[in-house]
Amino acid sequence: MILLLVGLFLGSIPSFAFSASSQPKINCLIINLDYVNCTWTEREHNYSFKSKFTHKQTLDCPNYLRIDGVIVGCVFPYEKPQRFNTLKTWLCSDNGSLVTEQEHDLKAYVKLYPPDNLSVVEKTDTELWLYWNISKNDSCIESEVRHRTDNNAWKDTIPGHRTSFSLPFPSKKRYEFQVRARIESSCGQSKFWSDWSQPVFWGNLKPNNTSKSPDNMSVMSLVLYTAGGTVILGILACLLVHSERLRIILIPVVPNAGRNVSNYLAALFDNYDGNVEKWLSMPKDLENGFKPNFTERACPVREYRIVSQSSTDSESILSNPTDLSSDYQCMHSYSSASTIPGSSETIQTQDLSQVDNPV
Repeated sequence: MILLLVGLFLGSIPSFAFSASSQPKINCLIINLDYVNCTWTEREHNYSFKSKFTHKQTLDCPNYLRIDGVIVGCVFPYEKPQRFNTLKTWLCSDNGSLVTEQEHDLKAYVKLYPPDNLSVVEKTDTELWLYWNISKNDSCIESEVRHRTDNNAWKDTIPGHRTSFSLPFPSKKRYEFQVRARIESSCGQSKFWSDWSQPVFWGNLKPNNTSKSPDNMSVMSLVLYTAGGTVILGILACLLVHSERLRIILIPVVPNAGRNVSNYLAALFDNYDGNVEKWLSMPKDLENGFKPNFTERACPVREYRIVSQSSTDSESILSNPTDLSSDYQCMHSYSSASTIPGSSETIQTQDLSQVDNPV
């Protein structure tokens, strides 16, 4: 009898202990002030779920969450002031028996959606502005901005309720920005920040409003540039081989200086009869400067010998006065090159004086 009572007592203790330890834990979170998401840890059985905010009626779960056909959570609507009220939840087994009952204070359990529509504007050379939108236009929401340059360490800034952020004196580097939001302390601060928004870039290395990795972009650009350059070089090589005209354009022929000089000389002697002045097209004034400005008729020249002064010679000289006088007159009439009498004239004058005045 005693052994039977002990066995019943010992058997009752493990049953109670196992039932308490096997109760699933329910975790609830208000998502973006739109709905409540409750999940539980035990995922081997399909439980039914019920919930109730203080001073509200009990509701069955309108939308269950399933993974591989097993119910793992429940989603139900939320009204704005309800997060300050206590939420009660119940899990029941398939046969309707209660599995667990729990209470939740959801004031600090709010998680917002990440901000969206990020844009970067350079208003002046000394100021860079970042703008974003928050799905809930609520004065109780604060934002946090982080930025970095060229994949360096992040720098965090909390601008408060504003949905803009200014960065003074930006450098010519690549900037990356992200923003997240949460309920601030004056409205019952939340323990949870939203996820970080999609990054937005500004700078020379990457265009704005894109979320692709800069390393992937650089590798892709390098591959595209290499392929494009190879195709262009191949096309130019084919055209160079099959087109003589293109070869002449790309590699102009060096002119033959000797052949050009030969052509000039041939044109001089063939077309201008060797007349250099006409070939050079000299000005008329310069050409007239080379022409003589006087005319001169030719004079016959005779050679006279100087003979000794004898009677015979005197007679011979006297016998031919006409030749001497005619030659002398010709020399003085048509010569304009010089006005100074030459030596021959002096000698002839002396002879004439001797003829006129015989001894």
